[in-house]
Order: sequence, then C-alpha cells, then structure tokens
Amino acid sequence: MKILYIYRYLLLGGVTTQLANRRGFLQTVSDPHFIFLSDHGGRSAFGDYEKLTVMDQPEAILHYIEKQKIDLIIAIDTKEVTDYLIEKECEIPIIQEVHGISYKLSYLVETDSTKFSGYIVPSTYSRNRIIEDYHAPENKTFVIPNCLDTSLFSPKDPVPITNKKIICWVGKLNDHKNWIGFLDLAQKINAKRQDCVFWMIGGETASVKATKHFFNEAANRGINVTWIDRMEYEQMPTLYSMVAQSGGCTVSTSRGESFGMSLIEAMACGCPAVAPSVGAIPEIYSGALERLLYKLHDLDTCAAIVDTVLDDSDERSELIRKGMHKVSEFTIERVVSQYYRLLSELAK
Repeated sequence: MKILYIYRYLLLGGVTTQLANRRGFLQTVSDPHFIFLSDHGGRSAFGDYEKLTVMDQPEAILHYIEKQKIDLIIAIDTKEVTDYLIEKECEIPIIQEVHGISYKLSYLVETDSTKFSGYIVPSTYSRNRIIEDYHAPENKTFVIPNCLDTSLFSPKDPVPITNKKIICWVGKLNDHKNWIGFLDLAQKINAKRQDCVFWMIGGETASVKATKHFFNEAANRGINVTWIDRMEYEQMPTLYSMVAQSGGCTVSTSRGESFGMSLIEAMACGCPAVAPSVGAIPEIYSGALERLLYKLHDLDTCAAIVDTVLDDSDERSELIRKGMHKVSEFTIERVVSQYYRLLSELAK
C-alpha cells in the first residue's frame, strides 16, 4: 500500500519527528511518501529518505498522487490541500490525522466529514475534544498514541559540563508552551537554591520580537538561562541523559498537550519529567507518576515537586523506574503495527 502524508511544516517539531519515527516500520509493510508544504530545516529527521518532497501547490500535489498511484492519503493540518482534492473529486481515501488542540482545528467543521475515511488522534483527550468541539463522527475517530524510537531514546553516558543540577525546559517560544511560566519557576527556584542551572531548548523559529521579549523577561527576573534554540533530534537523548546525570529534571509549563512527546522522550533516557495536569498528559502519568503532576500555574507545588525529585534519592529512583516502564508502551513496533492495521481497515 502506498501511503502519502501531507503536512504543513517540515521542521524539527513533534509532528515531523512522529512521522520520522513511523517511517522505518512502515517501510517494512508499505511504501510511505511525505509531502510538506514548507521547509523549515526538518529534513534531517528523515536522513536521506528519497520519497520526501516539499511543494505547496495543491494541483502539483494531486499530480504527484496520480503519478505515484497513491492508495491512501493522510492529511495533517492542510485544509487547502484536502479542499482541493475533494473539489477535484479525488477518489483516494483521505484520513484526517489531528495532533493539535488549538483554535486552528476549526477547519474540521468546515468540511463534510463523510468526505474522509476516518480521523486519527494520539489520545483520548484529543478524541473527546474533536468530537465535542468540532463534531468529528464518533464511529470514525480513533486513538493511536504517539510512538518513540527507544533504540535512540535510552540512557546515554555524556561527559558532564556542569557540577550543578540542570532544570530543563523543551518547546517553542510561544504562549501555548508557556515559556514565561518556566522563567517564573526558575526565578522561584533560584531564590532558594544555589545548586541549579536552567536550560531552555527550542525556539529556532521564533520571531525577532518574540526573542527580544524572551531575553527581556529573563533579565527582568535576574536569572541566567542557557538558551539552545535548535538541537538535532538525534542529539536529544544525550541532552536528556545529561540532565538526568546532573541530578536534575525536565519541567513542562505547557497550557495543553494532545499527547506529551517530550515527556516520554525524557523518561526513556532516565530523566524525571515534571508536568502540568493538562490535556492528555494525565493519560501518560498513571500510578506513581502522578506524583510528578501539578496544576497549571501552581508554581509553588511545581517547585516543591522539583525539590523532591532533586533531593530525595529513593523517590527519584522510583520515578525513573516507573517512567522507563511506562515508555515501553510506546515503542515503534508496538504502536505502529497497531496503527498500520487501522490504516489497512480505513483504506478499504
């Protein structure tokens, strides 16, 4: 079966890395192709894979579909393309795969749902959201969790570069990821501890205005933050391992997540990941891992959890073990085999 993915941004973000993770397994059972509407430097996630194209004209995409004799189309946030394919009466089955949870999903209610073979989301939270808010049909909306390359994301042995505990944040410099919440947390921790440093990873695509805002807010709080605006995907396990080795942890301050990919990436590398109880995150943090959750904006509780993770070696060890066990549920083989079975059914 020839499968074509169409997604807006070729960047080193959650959707791109998820597609890259699936690609290896899908190649063993199908013929996956990828079209991105714009290139933002994410090609490295796919290595030298040749069936990857950047094009933004719907008519050119339809020509590609016809030339390659595609059997199934999976569209992600590309309304202009799916609208065009429907207008041209493209007979190839189309699946809407939904990763976001923002207002941008309004396109889901602007098209007749009967035009699509199904909807795929990464969590029960996302399923409920698009059914209740965007009227996706219940009987055609399916949950397949994100997958993780556990051969890549596993504990490494990096050379330490600091003798302090690293508190690390990963994400884009936007309001949704709530980077300013991490600066507030860093200020709170920095006021009572002298054994921590603060790292922020991501934000390469931020505007000049957003970047200046970030630096000004950090300066206003009187804290030193190491900002790494871009890190290649294959380097992330070393980063998480370095944070873990230092005795530190990662912290998310996100206002909502459809899954929580960076959290399981950290856990897979033996790094505790403190997170807000928003969106789909509680679906991952079951059992003992619930002790790593705090209510969004409750930075006092968040700071107390960080203190425990940094100072209580027994608690830290247990949470690391529980996290690595949880990650085993999201291996590529386990998730993508289930995913491909669903695609095969929907393609009919």
